[in-house]
Amino acid sequence: MSEIRVTNIIGETGTDAVNFSKGINISSGIVTATSFSGSGANLTGIIQTDPYSYSTWYSGDSDYTPTGENQILPIWTESNGEGYERLGTAPTYSAGAFTLPSTGYWRVTTTLVYYHPTATGDSGAFSIRRSQDNGGAYSNVINCGFRINGDSAQNNSKQGWTLSGTVKISNASTNRIGIWGMGLNTSVGRLMGGSNSDADVDGGCSLHIEKMANL
Repeated sequence: MSEIRVTNIIGETGTDAVNFSKGINISSGIVTATSFSGSGANLTGIIQTDPYSYSTWYSGDSDYTPTGENQILPIWTESNGEGYERLGTAPTYSAGAFTLPSTGYWRVTTTLVYYHPTATGDSGAFSIRRSQDNGGAYSNVINCGFRINGDSAQNNSKQGWTLSGTVKISNASTNRIGIWGMGLNTSVGRLMGGSNSDADVDGGCSLHIEKMANL
């Protein structure tokens, strides 16, 4: 068996690529390139980096009174629960809006605890929404309606709604994710706050954001 030692191989024109018409076997070492083309269907031994990452959030230590009938909910603080440790890079968070750290398919799951200290007839919806213009306009990813009756039996009655949806983040710079309330009562409506840490009577709204796959 012969051995050729070179630092560079180019085509006979000085600019063309070299063709290996019968294939090439590499028994050891590392192959690097700026890009690869083709389907890659016959490649073996390729390990794909796992894109999975997550972060968990809760609604702070105080109940939140909505300031608008239809609004993004600016209530989130990263989890302080036992054993919690974020996996991967955290989203950037500002006033209810999450900028996710990379493009891909992201699953968002939230549980919202909403109540009236003094019951008043109330109906509306909660939604997971996406913006594609830096938070200028939002559209529903998933939506869930609610109804609170006005009878006194509903005074201080905590009710929970859970939403879960997967959304495509096509541009990590301009896309935003937010949890919204629609038709909220700004006088008596409350979103329950509460820490994830140990307590006898605590725990409010929660949010989990996880990356499922790359684009």
